[in-house]
Amino acid sequence: MIAPTPEKQRFIGRQAILDRKMRLYGYELLFRAGTDNAFSGDVEDATNQTIDNCLSMIACASSKNLFINCTRNSLVSMNVKLLPSETVVLEILETVTADAEVVRACRELKRWGFRLALDDFSPYENKGELVDIADYVKVDFRAYDAAARQEIYKIFQRRKIIFLAEKVETLVEVLQAETEGNTLFQGYFHARPEIIAEAQISTGKAVYLQLLAALAKSPMEVREIQRLLLLEPSLCYRLLRLANSAVYGIRHRISTIQAALNAVGEDAFRKLVTVVIAGKLPHSAVDRDAEQALERAYLCESLAAILNEDKAELYMTGMLSMMDRMLNIPMKQLVGLISIDPRIQEALLGSEKGLGRALTLCRYEEQGGDSQRQPRPDESIPDGASYYFRALIAAANTLQGLRG
Repeated sequence: MIAPTPEKQRFIGRQAILDRKMRLYGYELLFRAGTDNAFSGDVEDATNQTIDNCLSMIACASSKNLFINCTRNSLVSMNVKLLPSETVVLEILETVTADAEVVRACRELKRWGFRLALDDFSPYENKGELVDIADYVKVDFRAYDAAARQEIYKIFQRRKIIFLAEKVETLVEVLQAETEGNTLFQGYFHARPEIIAEAQISTGKAVYLQLLAALAKSPMEVREIQRLLLLEPSLCYRLLRLANSAVYGIRHRISTIQAALNAVGEDAFRKLVTVVIAGKLPHSAVDRDAEQALERAYLCESLAAILNEDKAELYMTGMLSMMDRMLNIPMKQLVGLISIDPRIQEALLGSEKGLGRALTLCRYEEQGGDSQRQPRPDESIPDGASYYFRALIAAANTLQGLRG
């Protein structure tokens, strides 16, 4: 199989945030136009590109806490809803005025599960209601002396809030910051921001990656799946069209995502969404790739009893095994971008044990199987060809339902 050709590179800076025990707490992600370790360009554009990068780069999947700078527009337009709320902390820039529209947007984002940080907080500016809803306050040790910092702490003395000392350059400053009540630390005392370069993935494809990650978990993250599907109306349309097709034999009309889930059950719903993702990825080779992904998914699933493995895990293994080609990124990067069971990850990276036994059989049958007089990869599956033939029929019927 030909390896995917990586797309053009993009760059992002990240600076570590440490806790009191000097353990990694998270990263602040910083826009970089290239390998120069400094910001250049328009702030709004930088925020949008950082959001896009956060969706698409390994750096963004390597920590539970990722701090992203947000302009007024990125907040009120709700563009930041594309980001995973369980991971991302939204940093409200000091230039953002706390007017009614911004406050409403921030309250809505809090309801979606996002945490908010007030960046470069000043004791001399009125941040209004944002003071009442923020989760973090970043205290700039280069901008304010000890007396001014005390004024910051007093503003929040009646609230349980996390203080993050930023731009601390020495261990002496870290100790001083801790004495003042800061529990998180960011600055040159530890390291300058590092630049990460990865193959670029479009925002649309990044949404598909997030969907696959949510689908791969057991039980599925239904709320997150619904949120992501609503961001892609075309996916919703294709999902409901397939749910109402003859493939699933549902007599009453399905008109909502929740109704589709209730009607077909979790396992079938997982298949529904993966099918519409496969059919939505547009480039010349994808039609055959999507078909092959479904064939593998159905073949792997059908081997559950023989291999004594979970059907849902086998199905996802087969489907994900083609996503590197369909998304045009290396498999190693793909498994780094989505949180999946280690056993699925091992199979995707080439292991021929466990779930990898099913993928090995897939490749054997795709290459001609017994007709090529190659030794069978697994003697416990004596009639792999019949399983493969049934998988071909199932995949064809499913895609017909989507296209019909």
